[in-house]
Amino acid sequence: MTNEGMQQYLKEARQAIILSVGIASLLTLVKFSAGLMTHSMAIMASALDSTLDMMMSALNFFAFQVASKPPDDEHAYGHGKVESLASLFQSLFIGASGSFVIVEAVKRLIHGSYVSDIGLGIGVVVFSGIATALLSWRLNNLSRRNQSLILRTEKAHYSMDFFSYIGVIAALALVGWTGSVIWDLIVSILVAAYIFKEAVHILKRAISELLDRGLSNTELKMVKMLILQHHPAIVGVHGLRSRVVGNQLFLDFHIEIRGEDNFKRAHEMTESLIDKIKIHHPNADVTVHFDPEGE
Repeated sequence: MTNEGMQQYLKEARQAIILSVGIASLLTLVKFSAGLMTHSMAIMASALDSTLDMMMSALNFFAFQVASKPPDDEHAYGHGKVESLASLFQSLFIGASGSFVIVEAVKRLIHGSYVSDIGLGIGVVVFSGIATALLSWRLNNLSRRNQSLILRTEKAHYSMDFFSYIGVIAALALVGWTGSVIWDLIVSILVAAYIFKEAVHILKRAISELLDRGLSNTELKMVKMLILQHHPAIVGVHGLRSRVVGNQLFLDFHIEIRGEDNFKRAHEMTESLIDKIKIHHPNADVTVHFDPEGE
């Protein structure tokens, strides 16, 4: 990606995250107000989901600002792990909040509850779905053009909100049809369970990146094949290592070159190899050491 292209991407991504914060804040306010008016635990659970969306987007904005900084003397590999740290804290927030919703719903199952103004509740959820659809469409267009973990996370957690919206609408409709509030409480528990599941997923991914997760064995084999097929003089590759830091991939390895004792030609060979790898991994930082065959 050219410097101009990178600047354009950073500008668009920053605007997208700010838009996410704004929409999540609006939905949080609207849903909590509707939840208080309707006494629907399912809407309150959805409001809590939007609160977490807002917090996650705000934290993502901060992480994005830091992660976008170029490497410096103290951070030679950049600041990409800020994204992983942000995801780690998000997972803890989500897990705690999901647990709260489940506990509150169980209390209402035991002690009783009621739901009113069902039409208002359904209208609020439909409005939320439309707003979320527009935001997801914007994030989806942007995420196709980059490999940022933060923007993929943004797109994922807003896109998957549709499942909870469908559930909440179904619950309110069933409450109105049957007169039983148990549907509202069941759906609130299901929404909370989904929130908790996402927390575990984000936690695992964040820990994996903080522990310098690299490419999978299959991906490493593909990279090795790409190296060996690049030039007939490359007869071996060893010491292939990788690690992922935020949206940045770091690769380093040694290649064995046959019958080439001209340093300049060997250097040109490695540079063209790096360019070829970046076609498949645009955000890769590649370090190649070349050795004579047999060393």
